[in-house]
Amino acid sequence: MSFKHILKFLLPLTILSAMLFAACGSTSSNNGSTSANAPITITIWHGWSGAYLPPKQAIFDAYHTLHPNVTIKLVQQTSNLIQKSITAIKAGNGPDIVAWVDDSLGEMVDSHSVVPMDQYLSSSYTSSTYSPAAAQAVTFNGHIYGVPETVEAVTMMYNKKLISASQLPQTTDQMLAYQQSYAKAHPGSYGLVWPTTDAYYNAGWFYGFGAYYVKADGTVGLNTPEATAAGNFIASFRPYLPKTLDGATASSLFTEGKAAAIIDGPWSYSNYATKAGIDVGFAKLPVVSSTNQPASPFVGVKSLWATTNAQQRGVLATVADILKFYTNKTNQLQMIQQTGEIPANQAASQDSAVTSNNAIAGYAAQASVGVPLPNTPYMSALWTPVANALIAIWSGNQSPSAALAAAQQAAQKGVQSVQA
Repeated sequence: MSFKHILKFLLPLTILSAMLFAACGSTSSNNGSTSANAPITITIWHGWSGAYLPPKQAIFDAYHTLHPNVTIKLVQQTSNLIQKSITAIKAGNGPDIVAWVDDSLGEMVDSHSVVPMDQYLSSSYTSSTYSPAAAQAVTFNGHIYGVPETVEAVTMMYNKKLISASQLPQTTDQMLAYQQSYAKAHPGSYGLVWPTTDAYYNAGWFYGFGAYYVKADGTVGLNTPEATAAGNFIASFRPYLPKTLDGATASSLFTEGKAAAIIDGPWSYSNYATKAGIDVGFAKLPVVSSTNQPASPFVGVKSLWATTNAQQRGVLATVADILKFYTNKTNQLQMIQQTGEIPANQAASQDSAVTSNNAIAGYAAQASVGVPLPNTPYMSALWTPVANALIAIWSGNQSPSAALAAAQQAAQKGVQSVQA
């Protein structure tokens, strides 16, 4: 992964410790081995660490208990997992399953490292089992390559001691008015903060205004009226927020009580609620007034994909069965009891044990109106141009239209380099 915020997705949360779930069990039968009694070893390369790993290992151990002929070997890759996987798979000695975040799927497909699983994981199955953004995240060029595990998205978090839910803005017009009024009533403090020059954190505004960063075919969408409208919206907050507002600054302001609300993700919750002792509330990002569409942040989706090694070994059916078992409702609930993640399984996300937890429910509600983090390989060419445009917009060095026109050219060159 090249994007720092997605790496934060691997940091554990400690917000579901009081949940009680049923013990995990099988909801699928193993029809995947070439012979019912032939021993099979399925190797999974992953980046799970810390408190994330044991609950996941427990699910795979449970599968082995139910199917003693299938041994699942987890191999942690601490760095460069995707490139290591591509190299090893080409050499014929890579894993059968790769577990990583969805924005690398296109690169894996283009390198012929993963294979379609439509025969075992139909579109009807994925769309009915997983949340919409999660189902889209494992789909590339009309084919399904695996299953989604968990999701994340930034949302609005607020300090209940400083502001009530009824005072929060519901639309982008209200958001600007709220920012103005809060600054006037609380000199030196801010109503809502977020990293204003970060391409990831600001995606929700662009997509809510009807723009996009890049499409699956490499079409860049930064030099458009919709993107300019998003840029103008972001620029309108310059008089009411700090001149420098990166992630660390925004977090500090919220932690110190100098900001009533912040746009941030699940990786930050423990820091605010546990370390800082803030009584945190949750609200979805405002609806864009001019489009009447919700601000739609990126939904990062941790996924598991089947590789060409599994195909060559003739174990794709077994792989599919493992993936279904791993992401069934019971196992997802059992897992998030310890990891605090947001389940991709729709039934799990709608379970009362999840919906009754304000934090998980808050992130899940925002993810339901988000857009999948693009899994096209061309997305790698967008991060820097968008960030540079936002820096120019926030500093006032360029107008939004000029900054985004320059970003369009830079991104198109980047896409061409990826295509080459």
